[in-house]
Amino acid sequence: MSNIENQNLKDKKAREKISNVLDKSFFVEAGAGSGKTHCLVDRMVNLIKKGAARIENIAAVTFTRKAAAELQERFQIKLEKSFKSSNAREKENTKIALSNLEQIFIGTIHSFCSKLLRERPVEAGIDPGFEEIEEEDDLLYAESAWASFIESEEITRNTIFSFIREIGIKLDDIKDTFLKLVGYPDVDIVKKEVKKPDFKDI
Repeated sequence: MSNIENQNLKDKKAREKISNVLDKSFFVEAGAGSGKTHCLVDRMVNLIKKGAARIENIAAVTFTRKAAAELQERFQIKLEKSFKSSNAREKENTKIALSNLEQIFIGTIHSFCSKLLRERPVEAGIDPGFEEIEEEDDLLYAESAWASFIESEEITRNTIFSFIREIGIKLDDIKDTFLKLVGYPDVDIVKKEVKKPDFKDI
């Protein structure tokens, strides 16, 4: 949403609360383009200006790298703008933050988790030199796993594959479903048998 500051919004009080009530946590749920990022940036800047948090104590976690890059840019621009309109104390807080911009964490969930694991590899029981798998690499591994699975099942002549072909289902269609499942490992897949739907009325 553009020019949010200039709009007379119905939820203006709620937006001001998010930006200015800094001693409480909020759960904000809103649709795409409704101004969540705008409110988040305002809150982050106010935390620094008012001295409620130092830049190294702030973490903003996003789902995508694109969103993280946009948030980083908007935060820096807003922080620089707010410096000009701040009082002496706020200017000092903002100046310190601008001098240490690299200390804030703004990134994806994956990169945030990687950061934590790199800080405590021994406690996590992992190799300190581990590398985070990129989305593209993750897809390649999934494709490779699927190809290996199909090959091994074809060799053992799995009867399910014969049945699948008989009823006209293509393996590529199943592969698409597999890749979706790999992409959303947190989704609970129902594996119990269910009754076939009754289409008589239809």
